Amino acid sequence: MIQPYTAEDRQELQRFLMDQRTFARLNEQTVEMFRDENVADFEEEGTISLIFREEERIVAIADLLKKHPIDGSLWLGLFVVEESLHGTGLAQTLYEQLEDQYMRPYQTEFRLGVLPNNLRARRFWERNGYVYEKDSITNKGTRVHVLKKRLIRSE
Repeated sequence: MIQPYTAEDRQELQRFLMDQRTFARLNEQTVEMFRDENVADFEEEGTISLIFREEERIVAIADLLKKHPIDGSLWLGLFVVEESLHGTGLAQTLYEQLEDQYMRPYQTEFRLGVLPNNLRARRFWERNGYVYEKDSITNKGTRVHVLKKRLIRSE
């Protein structure tokens, strides 16, 4: 089940983020830095922060920017699935739900940034129709590969 993040979810979100050691390491952060940065992002205005639950526990999170102020596309700023569930197909299922419910209704063009050393994530996004667009630097100074997906709407 996907639901919007609320302040009541803060402690559980913090615990979830502390368990994502591989993702923190890929970001060259301690788990504490990773937790603090992403909790702050979830509580910032202007994005849609979502929690995916299975049997009442968080199994994934996502953060969306519906309309980027420069390029006008929807940006998927963060999509993290619990590490112990990698390789189970859950990420695919959750991404499809996310795209259907929270992305397609708003935009026909999606972008996201993938860390250059996160080959597993890059392959995942390419399987989901994203293609390399360019290299970029995030507002936090991190180098990423920007991937883009354009939908073709049937009339």
